[in-house]
Amino acid sequence: MEFDTTQVDWVFVTIAVAISIIVISIIFILKKLKFKKWQIRKLGHMSLHFYVAFIPYFFTNIFDVIIVVLLVVGILSLLSFIPPIRYLQRLYDDCTREGEKKWLLIVNSFSTGFVVLIIFLVFHDKLYIFTSAVLSVSLGDGMGEMIGRPYGRIKYKIFEERSLEGSLCVLIGIFVSLIIAFGFHSMLSVTGFWWKAVVVSIIGTIVEACNYKFIDNTTLPFSIALALFLLFEL
Repeated sequence: MEFDTTQVDWVFVTIAVAISIIVISIIFILKKLKFKKWQIRKLGHMSLHFYVAFIPYFFTNIFDVIIVVLLVVGILSLLSFIPPIRYLQRLYDDCTREGEKKWLLIVNSFSTGFVVLIIFLVFHDKLYIFTSAVLSVSLGDGMGEMIGRPYGRIKYKIFEERSLEGSLCVLIGIFVSLIIAFGFHSMLSVTGFWWKAVVVSIIGTIVEACNYKFIDNTTLPFSIALALFLLFEL
């Protein structure tokens, strides 16, 4: 990846800004469709992470991404000053968990973004690790709540109450994420992939089960990235 301020790919920037705003706005579409608040939050969370997992494949200049982020933040901030729209205010209202303080959602958003950025900077030359880690949050953590919350019957508690069914879906979601990421890189034939993928999935599931409140959005991708590096690169 290059950092070149003189050669901005404005086609990429324009498309990425538009798609980014559309993906974020899925929250409002789901609300119009009468989804429950927790479903809106989780599906929006899954969509955004799925998008982020693959965006590095479409740019070669990191400066392009910086411009995209600045433009998206700028546009959404401007829309937030228009009383009938109040974009960011409505976004946080719709994404805040029941009984959760809004500042926790802000901290969660920044901490998650920071960890995703660090993983990208460290593994920008090993994008299968980045994609696996971010997809694991989308599909692993996402499926865990989408299935476990309404259908989980066997409860357990370490720091937060979870269900065995939900944790099983986390395991499956992480495993599927690894298959997608490695398949995208034509790496499914790598020696030991299948048993290593199972090990990484189990590690991710344990990390997710042991988390408190929202910190799984940071510890899960970090643990997946570290486990993949140790098993596939050393």
